[in-house]
Amino acid sequence: LKDFLSRPATLDAPASLASCLDSLPSGERLRLLDALYEMALADGPLQRSEREALKRMAEGLDVPDAKAQALAEQHLGDATAHYETLGLPPDATDAEVKSTYRKLAAQHHPDKANHLGPRAAEQAARRFQAVRDAYEEIRRLRGL
Repeated sequence: LKDFLSRPATLDAPASLASCLDSLPSGERLRLLDALYEMALADGPLQRSEREALKRMAEGLDVPDAKAQALAEQHLGDATAHYETLGLPPDATDAEVKSTYRKLAAQHHPDKANHLGPRAAEQAARRFQAVRDAYEEIRRLRGL
């Protein structure tokens, strides 16, 4: 076993995907992608590299974008509301998400509203928490 693990087998992913595309009907390819999500999540939250690999697999298996997105949401959750909280589209880059979060966190930080009275400070705290929660959930879903 140690000898086998020391020399892992190589996988020709493009050829394997082409073979699956040729031999599996669309429903089976979707089930295969579903199984790949299950395996990727078996050891915990998805890492960015796993998320990117799954996206490439979906493209290579010719799974329509809408179905691939629905499958991802099924396994990872729907982050649409979280992106709306940050005022971003779901296809925003990781850098855009981080930059927007920092800007909104600074803008809505409760300490900046203390001089406006307790009600304004409370509203700022709620908004700050909503921005923070949205960012944390997006990070979790993206594996950041």
